[in-house]
Amino acid sequence: MERIPLKATKEDSAAAAGPSFMACPLSLFHLTGLAAILTAGVLLAFGSAWAPAPLALFALACLAAPFLPGLGFFLPVIARGDRTRPLAALTFDDGPDPATTPPLLDLLDRRKARAAFFLVGEKAKRHPGLVRAILDRGHEIGNHSYRHDNFLMLRGRTRLRSEIRRAQDVLLAFGVRPLAFRPPVGITNPRLRRVLGREGMICVGFRKRPADFGNRRTSGLRDRLTRGLSSGGILLLHEGLPDSALGDAGPWLAEVDAVLKAMADRGLRAAPLSEVIRRPVMMPAGAGGGGADPVRAFYDGLAGRYDGEQDAGGASSLRRDEIEAARVRLPGLLEASDSVLEIGAGTGRFTLMLAGLAGAVTAVDVSEGMLAVLEAKARAAGLTGVRIIPGDARRLELGGMFDAACAFSSLEYFRDLPGLLARIGTRIKPGGLLYFTLARRSPFRLPGQIGNAVRQGVWLRAYGRSSLVRMLGRSGYRVQEIRSFGMRGILGRGLLWEVVALRDGAD
Repeated sequence: MERIPLKATKEDSAAAAGPSFMACPLSLFHLTGLAAILTAGVLLAFGSAWAPAPLALFALACLAAPFLPGLGFFLPVIARGDRTRPLAALTFDDGPDPATTPPLLDLLDRRKARAAFFLVGEKAKRHPGLVRAILDRGHEIGNHSYRHDNFLMLRGRTRLRSEIRRAQDVLLAFGVRPLAFRPPVGITNPRLRRVLGREGMICVGFRKRPADFGNRRTSGLRDRLTRGLSSGGILLLHEGLPDSALGDAGPWLAEVDAVLKAMADRGLRAAPLSEVIRRPVMMPAGAGGGGADPVRAFYDGLAGRYDGEQDAGGASSLRRDEIEAARVRLPGLLEASDSVLEIGAGTGRFTLMLAGLAGAVTAVDVSEGMLAVLEAKARAAGLTGVRIIPGDARRLELGGMFDAACAFSSLEYFRDLPGLLARIGTRIKPGGLLYFTLARRSPFRLPGQIGNAVRQGVWLRAYGRSSLVRMLGRSGYRVQEIRSFGMRGILGRGLLWEVVALRDGAD
């Protein structure tokens, strides 16, 4: 078994400059707005005097939602982490600050606690030594905008994007790229979703806030933060001292220490935020090609429990149908000497099957976490013909040619699927096999698309038969068979396509 780094040509890098995914076009804001319009229309058709009521309620929801960041009304907001383990996360906003950061780091060291610091860009630029100390002590950092404008969410999209990017530029100088953004005052708006999507970032809220008014009200901080605290909680605190404190951080530190003690008394460990939410909070500055992929971040966090979710969750029946379809079809398509390229290999649920049928398998996936699970499986099975390559499938330079390429419910993520298929085709020998499963467009698929979009913040595409045939023809393939399957007895003609095609002509 071999793991090799992904290499890209200049042409590949330019082609892959944009995000491979399609940012989720829907949020609770859109869904409730649509529901309000439809309900008002129905009431109006029946001449009801209550017709304006749904629109009025929607307007009230829009006014209230910015002050309820955990609701995720305008975009997905992570306000709580994993509830199955005795962990909670301490997060500190508004730093770094010379009066509070150094003694706070000492306190966290003494308590063997790890925290996340959502830093203000201009303060980080002013106090680089404090940022380095935060990172050197093993803590995580997030983006809290450049100037901490309390009214940032009332500004235009250009200003919002500038505040986030300027803070990112400052923090990149310290060798890390934050993946998590927390808006000033915790307020969100409809524009934030698209801005964060383009930056490949997630929005992190909180489960408990102290109502400390910028540390002007530190008395009773412990009780306000730990009342009702349980596993997965994200606690919000602030750095900095008001003028009335006269530079004395002692009372504030005592309250933070009391919070840590109360957590320990409840059996909760103050763990890194990334461990609590099971998603990366930051990454090395040079990784990600200029921007983090939220698909990668999502699956890195999910990797350890992905197989369990697939086997026990609502999609388990569909996944069993998909595995059975591949088990029946692939032995007749692959030979023992074939080399196979697998796009979106994940945890290897199909990779091991391919390795048993073909001579060599090259498994590509954007998620390092998922591939680590695959690597462990391949090693346990004693497989030596599996190559593992982390990275974006649009930037393939693997050397040599393949007899076949396969993908299993992974192509839905790519916004330019024709371009990807054409690129894959340059790595398949003339007459070689392309086999993949893909979401079939149907009314029954839409609820799953919406649910996935709300969870991941990414819209997965589904396709009709005619669009698939045209796409494959334009991308240089001859279609052999397209059939629908998956829960057919329940949902008519099925939710998935099984596609068999051959690489057309010669390069």
